[in-house]
Amino acid sequence: MKKRIISKFILVIAILLFTTYYLYSFYKIKYDNKLVENYFITKVNVKNKDINENIKQTDNYLGILEIPKLEIKKGFYDISNKLNKVNKNIQVLKGSTMPDQENNILVIASHSGNGINAYFKNLHKLAINDDINIYYQNNLYEYEVKEIYNVSKTGQINIPKQNEKTLVLTTCKNKKQQLIVIAHLKKL
Repeated sequence: MKKRIISKFILVIAILLFTTYYLYSFYKIKYDNKLVENYFITKVNVKNKDINENIKQTDNYLGILEIPKLEIKKGFYDISNKLNKVNKNIQVLKGSTMPDQENNILVIASHSGNGINAYFKNLHKLAINDDINIYYQNNLYEYEVKEIYNVSKTGQINIPKQNEKTLVLTTCKNKKQQLIVIAHLKKL
């Protein structure tokens, strides 16, 4: 009798945990999509001042990363923002420079895997010549993938300085390797 009660209790707890995780995931995705939508509304239509009244100031994106092939459209924060962390969002790494600067290198990292914050779980599906877009300060920066390779996972990435605007995306491939995707700004 006790085993049956314990089994039912464990089942109820498991269902509650699964439901809670599912609801959290669902609302986090909706909230993220609303932030992306608000980014475009506020950056394009500055006249509408009350668009962000329900969004905390710290939640305002600095820019948007879009990878059409992977159906990713995710905002990123300033390096100093408390939400600029790989366990909460995509993360702009220290030392990055924004696309409006000459010969910049913008480095963005995210988790791979199956978690709710695994925004780069399909990054390995990118190929040479695929498109990646950055929306930053009312401008669209269109990049094209030029290199894809793996490096040993050491906690550091050595990217040689380029003579062109560069976007680097990175994620863990496994416990020992890190995937690096390098894209260059398309020539207009």
